[in-house]
Amino acid sequence: MFAGLKKALLAVAVTGLALGAWTSTVPAAETGIQPEERIVVGPEASRVIGEYLSKVSGRFGALAISRDGQTAAYYVCQSRLWKNCDDYSLQDGVVSIPSGQLAAKLAEQRCRGYAGRSGGCVVLFINEAWKREFTLAQ
Repeated sequence: MFAGLKKALLAVAVTGLALGAWTSTVPAAETGIQPEERIVVGPEASRVIGEYLSKVSGRFGALAISRDGQTAAYYVCQSRLWKNCDDYSLQDGVVSIPSGQLAAKLAEQRCRGYAGRSGGCVVLFINEAWKREFTLAQ
């Protein structure tokens, strides 16, 4: 169980270092989307990211974070199929939707419910791949 988390966190850290995303931490008061589009993640949202990465390893899912960087929410598909996530009404359809894309919509909805007036949410991860550059706040 923890081997997957270690591998996922290591992959995120290495990718972040390679792209300059985790070169430093910033004060928690400056969390959220920055002018250069990088997101500074607050401590609570950082905890949720770690939880998400431990659960999504080898599965399909997505994580969204509030624009203020303080709140995050995720959805991990119960089905392990690459298509249609947990929407069984799509099983008989001609068009298949990648599970990660469906999970992203669900994670964003959950995040908006938790975020309140923070200005909405953006998708940070689809499956184990991060979609936006981010830095952890101190």
